[in-house]
Amino acid sequence: MSTSKNWATAALVSCALLLSGCAALEDMASDFTPSGEEVAQSAPSPVVEAPVSTGEYDLVETCNAFFTTRLVSDVTQLSAAVAGTLDEDLTGSVSTVSKSLGLLIGKADEVSIAHLEAVRAPFDQALDGSIARPKAVTGAIQTYKAACTEAGFKG
Repeated sequence: MSTSKNWATAALVSCALLLSGCAALEDMASDFTPSGEEVAQSAPSPVVEAPVSTGEYDLVETCNAFFTTRLVSDVTQLSAAVAGTLDEDLTGSVSTVSKSLGLLIGKADEVSIAHLEAVRAPFDQALDGSIARPKAVTGAIQTYKAACTEAGFKG
């Protein structure tokens, strides 16, 4: 058998397989096509925009969990990193800080959630590739510290 006949046979077999695959896809698509009767549309579930918290900690406990642990020093040390493009090491560190803040937010009281989200936002922006302002981090920490002090936190 000549080479051209082999190529022709291979092309014919390939076309047959391709057509049978298309027919199978068309059959599957008809399974999802409405049959003329109206299909009831369910309303999409609402997107949760605010963080969900267990409320396990009150304001002073949340302040204590933030200000007396390593988290606040990690946040402070990495605040300058949000002003530029993150390399691999910084991406890991910034991601860890964001996740740690998220875990704390999951246990925080409602007042602390807003403050901790303000601290976390520049880190998330940096992870998304946006450039954030380090002053936004330090300003959010200072504002949160003032709210904590006002609530009776002594740390």
